[in-house]
Amino acid sequence: MNGKYVVDASVILKWVLGDERESDHEKAMRLLHAWVQGSVTIVAPVLWQFEVGNVLGRVIPGEAPEKMGLIMDLNIHNIALTDHVCRLCFDWMKTKGITFYAAAYLAVAYNIQATLITADERFVKKIGKDDHLCLLKGIEM
Repeated sequence: MNGKYVVDASVILKWVLGDERESDHEKAMRLLHAWVQGSVTIVAPVLWQFEVGNVLGRVIPGEAPEKMGLIMDLNIHNIALTDHVCRLCFDWMKTKGITFYAAAYLAVAYNIQATLITADERFVKKIGKDDHLCLLKGIEM
């Protein structure tokens, strides 16, 4: 696997929640290892921090600060939203019935010519076939 990828909160959370809580944990970990080894590039819109922090604080409040610290230490390259990205998000909200949050990950992938990797099957179904979108369970490494 070689390329540039945008990851969403559903993938990032798999890196810290462990396999007993998350399906496809092993594939998420392989992606993380490929990134650490320099085989792939991983980026995400800044909002991943808010989404991941929110889930960690709700699901594992006692461990949330430590787990968030581990993720922050990875130094995921954060991509700021641009006017163009926001316009894509609003368009997909209207045409696909998705949230601005979810659309932001895909719009960033479009903007930087990358592929969004997500574990969110409902999102993938709403978007349909798209060259900039890949379901985590479908990646091969």
